[in-house]
Amino acid sequence: FVRADVSGKGVPAALFMMVSRTLMKGTAIGESDPAKAVAVVYRVLVESKEESMFVNLFYPSFEPAAGRLEFANGGHNLPYVVKENGDVEQIDCDSGIVLAVLPGFEFPGGAIQLEPGDVVFFYTDGITEAMNEEGEEFGDDTLAAVLGEIAGSDAATFSEKVVEAVRAHAGDAPQSDDITCLCLRYAENAS
Repeated sequence: FVRADVSGKGVPAALFMMVSRTLMKGTAIGESDPAKAVAVVYRVLVESKEESMFVNLFYPSFEPAAGRLEFANGGHNLPYVVKENGDVEQIDCDSGIVLAVLPGFEFPGGAIQLEPGDVVFFYTDGITEAMNEEGEEFGDDTLAAVLGEIAGSDAATFSEKVVEAVRAHAGDAPQSDDITCLCLRYAENAS
C-alpha cells in the first residue's frame, strides 16, 4: 500500500491522484526497492504534471515473516511506531520532497525491524493540522500522547480513538483537509 496526499481539491486533484496511484501501482510490480520505485514515479510525474500539482507519499514494503518494514518518503508525514508498553517513536527518515516538483531528486529510504505487537500508524496532515476554534493545531505531540494512551489496542481501535481525539479537539471548527489514518499491527504469527 501507499499512503499519499495530493495538493488541491476537486476534480483536478482527484484525477492527479488517480494518475499518481496508477503509476505507483504499476511501478511497484516491477521494483521491490521502495526508494527506487518512488524515484521512477517522481520522474514520470515531473515530465507530465499539471502546473502547481504535487503529491506527497510514504511507500512502505512490509515483509511479514521477517517483521521488516522498508520504506521511502516523498514529503509525507512520517508514521509512528507504537510499542505495546506505550513507547511511541516516529520513524526516523528524512522527509524527502513531494513528487512532481523539480527533476533530479533522490528519495530517502530506510528500514525498521518490528516486534510482535508493534503498531505502525500512518496518517495525513489533516490529523496533526486539525484546528480548534482557538486556531490551535492538534499537533504531533498530542497525536503521540494519544497513541501512547491506546498502546496495546487492536488496529481498528487505534484509528477510532485518534479520530475521536481529533474531533474532540476540533469541536465545531470547520476543517479544510481530510482526516485519514491507517494502522498496521504486526502479529507474531504473521506470514
